[in-house]
Amino acid sequence: MESVEQKVLVYLGPSLSSKEARRLLPDAIYRPPAKQGDIVTDVVNLSPSVIILIDGVFHENLSVWHKELVYALQYPGVTAIYGAASMGALRAAELDWIGMIGVGQIYEWYRDGVTEDDSEVAVSYAALPSGDYKCLTVPLVDIRAGVLQYQKDYEGKEVAEDAIRFLEAARGIHYARRTRESLEQLWGGRFDGIQFPLIPQKALDAAQLLETFRDRKPEPRVTPTPDHLSRFFAALYERDRRIEVNGTEVPQQHIDAYVLLHHPDYERICWDSANQELALMLCDHFCVTVSIDEVERENVRFQHRSGIETLADFSAYLSANGWSRPEYDRLIIQNARIRKLQHANTVAKMYRRNSQAIIDYLRTHQAFDYWANQAVKAEKGIKESGVDDWLGVNLEKTAFALLDEHFEREGLELKMTPEDYLLETGFSNHTELSVALERIKAGKEL
Repeated sequence: MESVEQKVLVYLGPSLSSKEARRLLPDAIYRPPAKQGDIVTDVVNLSPSVIILIDGVFHENLSVWHKELVYALQYPGVTAIYGAASMGALRAAELDWIGMIGVGQIYEWYRDGVTEDDSEVAVSYAALPSGDYKCLTVPLVDIRAGVLQYQKDYEGKEVAEDAIRFLEAARGIHYARRTRESLEQLWGGRFDGIQFPLIPQKALDAAQLLETFRDRKPEPRVTPTPDHLSRFFAALYERDRRIEVNGTEVPQQHIDAYVLLHHPDYERICWDSANQELALMLCDHFCVTVSIDEVERENVRFQHRSGIETLADFSAYLSANGWSRPEYDRLIIQNARIRKLQHANTVAKMYRRNSQAIIDYLRTHQAFDYWANQAVKAEKGIKESGVDDWLGVNLEKTAFALLDEHFEREGLELKMTPEDYLLETGFSNHTELSVALERIKAGKEL
């Protein structure tokens, strides 16, 4: 008995009727035959615990890629991936060493090298308005199964020997033209009352998988890790993975392209996002790691800044941003690492503070003139008040108390803890922050 309810995701097309599949496994999420990008999209958007790959596309789209399955095998919450009958049998035979589970006769044929021809499972089919699929041609694996049965039923007889020759002749017909009519003509009706060899092996294997998958557990010879992926997979994940926004799935690269072609601040978006990646590269170079507490502080800070107060707010925020929880966690961890690196850099500056970096930022973001003139006005007020550059420290109030008063007076919101504010702004210590706050206050009180 399962201790946790499973969310089963099934990719099914012409191998088995949807009616029969739903009779065997009524509570699964059924998807059309898988194409490249589907599994890496659905594993993020749907968070399944079990993936069952039966059918996939061959010709009209790129086939589901091995690396997608390798990624899904190590995705949080995915306990097993199964394959049978068609594309599932092919990929299981190729990936059973790393944990994918193959089921059925067709999988065994590919696993054992009985056949290595991918086109043996290929068929032409039509999608019906009902959501079902109609096979227009006959897969060679169904003929192979029929031939094996004829060899048992008619051992030593001419029909058994002719069945083998029939299999080889049928192999010479392209899968898209291997219709039942062409096969009947090829068989020629030489044996009175005996039809050409044919057993619906794909349907049998698909049904077997849906009935028995819970009894089968992965036995990988090698545990999949990120090292089994590649830069090409990263490109698929980052560009072709689809995000669901308001009920519509759109590839990430199409959102990216639209933003860069329409957003007035496209230049700053490119600059800031590139700097984010460079900061992560530095984190990797310096082996920056973060604790659970540091990640949670970053999480709290982000949610506060985003106006998230309840779990319902959080769920709505994720949905509006096409975000899964693992993707959210990944970004929060990244931000926590970058913030830790920034803190270390700020501390290393000591009395240099962040002055030059802030001034340079203002100059390159067309903001220097405004803020410099505001600072000059403030300085004039401070000079007129008779206050010098270095006031004595107000012993009655802490720097953080003065900071709270200042933010309230200015109508600003302190979106971090006072300790983080002191560290991230670059004020060297409490005294320096107190002096800056007292000077500003003195100028305003004039």
